[in-house]
Amino acid sequence: MSRVIRLQMNAEDTCRILSSCERQEIKLSALLAAAALIASHSSKGIPDDHWEKYAVVTLMDCRPILDPVLSSNHAGFYHSAILNTHDIKGGEDLWDLAKRVHSSFTTSKNNKKHFSDMADLNFLMCKAIENPSLTPSGSLRTSLVSVFEDCVIDDSNKLHQVVGLEDFVGCASVHGVGPSIAIFDTIRDGKMDSACVFPFPLHSREQMQELIDEMKRILLDGTT
Repeated sequence: MSRVIRLQMNAEDTCRILSSCERQEIKLSALLAAAALIASHSSKGIPDDHWEKYAVVTLMDCRPILDPVLSSNHAGFYHSAILNTHDIKGGEDLWDLAKRVHSSFTTSKNNKKHFSDMADLNFLMCKAIENPSLTPSGSLRTSLVSVFEDCVIDDSNKLHQVVGLEDFVGCASVHGVGPSIAIFDTIRDGKMDSACVFPFPLHSREQMQELIDEMKRILLDGTT
């Protein structure tokens, strides 16, 4: 089963974070991934000089680079994934780590890793889904965190009010395989409102809420 926790910030904090990303020339996805890596290392209570290896999966929309090009409104799931690993120790600087995450993803993307690795990744994921008993606790974690290269910008729609829709989140999950936390980075009406999906009961809500709260603290402290 999957559960959802929302990473939310007010408009002022969101604007400050996005402005900082623009100045540093990195995407929000890299910053969120870096915050997740730092928070995860910190949550273990291990010495700062102890290194841990974490994987980050970044999903990218392939529609603009297909031949022929497909519009963003073309129905279907056209995302491919790039997996990068990072060695993390305590006391990492948020922006230095975010730049490393961004740089490694950009290099892999330029080398077309999202196409060259597609068949292998699909094969492994299908096998894991077909044979959940082969993985610990019936669940294979492909990475610590997954993010989308480009966040979703969603503004209020009058149609929502007409049909009585007060609130919603956009997310998806695959049982038996995936990250420990999948971040669906979204800016809604100028405010960060990202759905964070995690596998349950592999991870408890209390455990993941602490992680998300720590991520939020790291993001706010790093952009003051």
